[in-house]
Amino acid sequence: MKTLLIQTWLGREQHPVLPVGLACIAGSLASSAVRIEDLNLCVSPMERLRSVLLDYKPDVVGFSLRNADTTSHSDPFSYIPAALRQIDSARKVLPGAFIVAGGAGFSIFAREIMAVSPAINCGIEGHGELIAPEIMNSRVNGFFQGGSGGFTRPRFDLLSVSSYVPFERNLSVGVEVNRGCGKCCAYCSYPALSGNRVLEKPALEIKREIGQLITGGCRHFCLIAPVLNNRRKRGEEVAMAVRSLNSSVTWEAYHSAVDFDGDYASLIFDSGCRAVSFSPDGGTAEQMKRMGKDYTPAELESAILAASEKGIKLSLNLFPWDGRGTTAEMFQAFRNGSRWGKLAGNNLRRLRFSLIRRLPCTIYAPAAVSVSEKVAGIEFVKPAALGMIVYMTLKKLCEIDRIR
Repeated sequence: MKTLLIQTWLGREQHPVLPVGLACIAGSLASSAVRIEDLNLCVSPMERLRSVLLDYKPDVVGFSLRNADTTSHSDPFSYIPAALRQIDSARKVLPGAFIVAGGAGFSIFAREIMAVSPAINCGIEGHGELIAPEIMNSRVNGFFQGGSGGFTRPRFDLLSVSSYVPFERNLSVGVEVNRGCGKCCAYCSYPALSGNRVLEKPALEIKREIGQLITGGCRHFCLIAPVLNNRRKRGEEVAMAVRSLNSSVTWEAYHSAVDFDGDYASLIFDSGCRAVSFSPDGGTAEQMKRMGKDYTPAELESAILAASEKGIKLSLNLFPWDGRGTTAEMFQAFRNGSRWGKLAGNNLRRLRFSLIRRLPCTIYAPAAVSVSEKVAGIEFVKPAALGMIVYMTLKKLCEIDRIR
């Protein structure tokens, strides 16, 4: 049996991201007749898809939708229409192929996407390594819930790793270190997609995977985890694993402000960490509490100072409107966010203010998949008309992006 795994083209030009999920799926398949194709690396994605299908003639075609849309109110672009066109094209080119859809973007709106795409034989929600081999061998139609348990060794050898190196500073090269999240952030779908129990990949396997990507030319990595330091000792363990490689690699990851002090900042900096991202979500103590954050503004400020004093770059992501406050509170959230940015000083890399994208399995549901390229404004949690004017004005004044 021949299997073709495809990272769907997003529908417009964007920097590519190493398809770690597909590499893990490939690693779970016993057959050696597996090929991975990332259409985001192609000048003419639809032509490339047709060419690969006709040349390889796979029995099973697996499509991975990395994202459903940008989740950005200022750039409300949906990736679903392009994915549907690619799936329909595969069905026309190879009418007898068994088509499977999965990936994080698909999983968020899995049932809705399958309802509008009769070309899909089978959909997998969540992580598919445990059930993909059985589904692809038996070719059973339907919808299946993936599991979150266990890591599969990714088949990076099936990827053109060097193609992603020019984009590695844009988080294009990732190594999964943790899976699942036990935190309860109000807007976040991670626990629903990956489970609410954190699975930690063994340090030796993390080293092996980074080493393999180093061989491919990579030098900067995104360590993939909803929160790298879900517990401080885990963050330290990962940092020491990277440091033991004795290489000039650098890395970055999302962090919690809990227990992020000077000693921790020194340890991760010495291991090659050059940037951390914090998502306090709210800009006030009341907002952070409502959003389910497990740290306070004071803890965040302490973490920002600890990272900045060590020379670690900082990205801060905030939602100044959570749908349950006042315009005055939103104004204070912008004010506090700006102050936190100033605390980072010259090490501030990004200060971003966003509106919450409504997602299933969160308190902001219901949410709808967009089968047109523009995501409807109702899919974002917005203040009333006057408050929206205040939001847009403050966003332009306060937002900072120094990433190059």
